[in-house]
Amino acid sequence: SSCMPRRSRRIARLAILVSSCCAHRIALMPSLMDSSNPSDWSGALSSYGEALDMLAAGKKDPSKLKSLDAWYMDSKQAAKTKGDLDTSTLSKIVEWKLSRGTFRPGLLQKAQSNDEKTVRHAYSLALAELMPVEQSDGKRAIGEDAASADALAAATRAVKAMDKNLFGVGPATATAVLARVFPGSVAFMSDDAMLGCGLFSRSAEIKYDMKTFSRFNEIVQSRARLLNSRLGRREWTGDAVGRALWARQVLARLGGAGGPPKAPAAAAASAKRPAATAGGALGVRKTIGKP
Repeated sequence: SSCMPRRSRRIARLAILVSSCCAHRIALMPSLMDSSNPSDWSGALSSYGEALDMLAAGKKDPSKLKSLDAWYMDSKQAAKTKGDLDTSTLSKIVEWKLSRGTFRPGLLQKAQSNDEKTVRHAYSLALAELMPVEQSDGKRAIGEDAASADALAAATRAVKAMDKNLFGVGPATATAVLARVFPGSVAFMSDDAMLGCGLFSRSAEIKYDMKTFSRFNEIVQSRARLLNSRLGRREWTGDAVGRALWARQVLARLGGAGGPPKAPAAAAASAKRPAATAGGALGVRKTIGKP
């Protein structure tokens, strides 16, 4: 019995060492946000599958996350819900969000409790904000899509409409719904993407309110605009930027082999701490009932 305390202390010291090494590794990695080279961003986005596999490997049922993610990322499936949203699709998106990010007990049940009429009404309000933006994007010069003040304001109003009218659906969940069909207007605000873009320096600071969404969406949509300007074509969306940041952050946190793309040497000074699951402003994380 006398050796148990010593063993416990050894385990605790080892845990601290592993955590410290992980944090040190991320701190030394160049920030993807320091690069405006499209090839760097493409490299990060192409590592999404590797990051998802590593994340799934730590799940009780890895196949569940992979299956949900394949469904969520299927553009043909997403196109079917662009003009309408039912409770079943909403619930499946929430399930994907919880499986890929932080599990929140009761959130799925809350989302499922919304009746079809309420879900469709809330989505129609968001649709009314985003469809005009999408239609006008085709008339804008390359590099101006979805990053204008009007487009960003419309995205914020769309997210707010779902946040206000649906039970168990906060800004983060609303972005998961809308980013799937309007990736050029709304980006999914995952923890790792918010951490990766520098909006927060550590997971304990992350907030899921409308102000945070507006700032996050502005950051990633503006980066998409910059990348498209460099390419001379519309290839990047704000949500794709968010996925690239997510993949980079997850691989750094879980020790993946798909390391960071080359970035300016000065980027090494950028320090990022790992999030618990995935996401700088100051603040203390609040307990929010419907992220």
